[in-house]
Amino acid sequence: MRDGVRHLVLSGLVGKLLGMLREVLLAAAYGTGVPATATRVAQTGTLVPVDFFTADVLSAGFLPLHKELLRTDPDRADRLFRALRRGLWVLSAVLVVALVAGAGTVVRLVAPGLGPSTGATSAEFLRVMALGIPSYLQFSLLSYLEMSHGGFRLAGVRATVQNLGMVASLGAAWALGEPVVLATGFALAYLGLHAWGVGQVADLVPHGPTTGTREVLAQVWRRVRPLLLLPVVLQGSVVTERVVASLLGDQVVAAVDYARFVATTGVNLLAVPLGLAGLAALAGLDHATARERLAGTLPGLLLVVVPASVVLTVGSAPVVQVLYARGAFDASAVATSAAVLTGFGVGFWAQSCAYVLVKALNAAGRNRTAAGALLAGLVVTLTVNLSLHGVLGPVTLGLAASAGAVVTTLVAARPLGVAGVLGRWLLACLPVAAAAGVLGWWVGRDLSGWVALVAVTGAVGAVWAAAWLGVGPWRRVGTGILRGSRA
Repeated sequence: MRDGVRHLVLSGLVGKLLGMLREVLLAAAYGTGVPATATRVAQTGTLVPVDFFTADVLSAGFLPLHKELLRTDPDRADRLFRALRRGLWVLSAVLVVALVAGAGTVVRLVAPGLGPSTGATSAEFLRVMALGIPSYLQFSLLSYLEMSHGGFRLAGVRATVQNLGMVASLGAAWALGEPVVLATGFALAYLGLHAWGVGQVADLVPHGPTTGTREVLAQVWRRVRPLLLLPVVLQGSVVTERVVASLLGDQVVAAVDYARFVATTGVNLLAVPLGLAGLAALAGLDHATARERLAGTLPGLLLVVVPASVVLTVGSAPVVQVLYARGAFDASAVATSAAVLTGFGVGFWAQSCAYVLVKALNAAGRNRTAAGALLAGLVVTLTVNLSLHGVLGPVTLGLAASAGAVVTTLVAARPLGVAGVLGRWLLACLPVAAAAGVLGWWVGRDLSGWVALVAVTGAVGAVWAAAWLGVGPWRRVGTGILRGSRA
């Protein structure tokens, strides 16, 4: 598991650096204007129907079952892969035709508050992005096939190539003066990834007719059946966020994703590698062993992401200023994005913990429990977004996600047997986080830009470092993290 985590962390770091470059260039070129908004809306229109049908089938259905069948019945594992591969081709064709033909309707459903010009541009972007769906789905399946065999190359390179495609398309759009070229980055990146992935895992891909697959598909169905309500609520939450953002103004639609990129960096670098590698490595372990591994992981994770939460909450404005405040990204865009980021920062720690815990439940085959935890969080997210956006404004979008992540974390921790560990460490972190937040706010209140960011981060880091050195359990966890990083 450690090798898989290390590989995904390093790959994720490269991908995140490219993602940061993508966001910075997009902000400088288009700010929160029409092209940036259209890109966000088109991404939602493309990925929501794809993930609605496939996300849980691949991660919670295919991967654990395929890994199990590789040990017990390799022939059935091959039949399972071939059946899903054919099914994804059919689904891709249906989705592409539907999205290209109904792009305008999809945009009006996803972002009803957009102005006519922004809506028309978003529909144009959506028609182009939809062409990448077949390769997106096939590459996803190949990635999970490789993970089932213990490899992580495809999963590791995914974010890097996707962001390279987006950066290249952004440069071409700017040079040509044609914003719609932005939309080609997604499709071209996945066409390249798909072609490369086929060659990388050619020795793992079974060939032959898709026969005798009813039994293995029935097993997949039994695994994902408890999750049937989940994609409805999950994608409903994604769409609701876009709807609320569009009602608050076209500018807010783009601002949410600028803020989300910052807020999810820690999740992608820490929680996603732990979750994906754990999904493969924890499958088949008994409850006690899995609980022991999780209990050993959570304290170190919290000691890293809680101070990051504090910095993002009290230092949201300087973070946004440093990353985005140039070119077309004006003061209004900074204020809107910073407000959303403040809300995300409050629950940054919970997003990381929730991802790891839910993937641990998936690995244990407890998909019904995982679905319940996610559903509880998503219901809270939906409720906060719908009920408070008119009162609190853009910050609601971040607070809603944070509230949902907290609920998911708490609900998922108990059946895994780590609620006590999580609760004790959270209580220990709370007073230190409060002191760090007050000091960080005080030193940065009259500053801006790099000076403010360094001051806030330094103040929070100083308080946190003192706790790491002065509290015995914290010091032991920190030592373990340092030893693990050198191993």
